[in-house]
Amino acid sequence: YLQERFKDFVINFDNLANLTFDISQIAKEKRLASFSIKGVETRGGSSIFDSKYLSENHFAVSFTGSFNQFATFLNALERHRPVVFVDKLKITHSRRENSDHKVDMDLAVFVRKQQDSGHFLGVFFL
Repeated sequence: YLQERFKDFVINFDNLANLTFDISQIAKEKRLASFSIKGVETRGGSSIFDSKYLSENHFAVSFTGSFNQFATFLNALERHRPVVFVDKLKITHSRRENSDHKVDMDLAVFVRKQQDSGHFLGVFFL
């Protein structure tokens, strides 16, 4: 059971490209305009903690949309497995009435580092 729950919060390194595709598909389904996603290099090897087995990857996401579009996109991210964390969020209110708002997000995911042995003992080494 613990190993299954762990998979809800960690993605394998090999699946990172699939994750960006998944997020892009969610954006397409929600009809977000000017959507972009790109990997972000973070200072110190992209980790807030020191772990031999896990790292933290960040993605910069930006788009324009209504508040309802933003809310449904955020809800879909919250339900995604593995979990996608919203690290930073900025919404710039449109100056024009009935116009879409600009959204910038920093998303974070926990990534299982590639191991030579192919074995992973997960939560015991966090």
